Amino acid sequence: MNSKNLTMKELGELVGKSESSISYWLSGKVMPRISVIQKLADIFNITTDELIYGYKNDSLENYEENVEYLKDNYPNLVDLYNEIHANKQLVILFDKAKKLEPQDLTQILKIIDTFNKETK
Repeated sequence: MNSKNLTMKELGELVGKSESSISYWLSGKVMPRISVIQKLADIFNITTDELIYGYKNDSLENYEENVEYLKDNYPNLVDLYNEIHANKQLVILFDKAKKLEPQDLTQILKIIDTFNKETK
């Protein structure tokens, strides 16, 4: 059933749910609670994003490096960057930005910030 070679019954035992619950989740009929999703992600050593959406939220690949750069040079843009990073739909737009240098990312954030200010 998976890379850990667990049966639905074994997986259910690990998360405290029945085999039928696991079956419902896998069929897409029911979504598990977030606490169970976190347990499942931990079991499979993946992020909750990978479990729910099928991808890891690393589109803004150098997140920590970028935050540090912004904190040091453009602290007014840190909140905007974090807002983008936390939003699945916005992250998709930034998918192509994963190879950008922090300075280039800063230019994009400045444009977005200016646009946000002008539309308020």
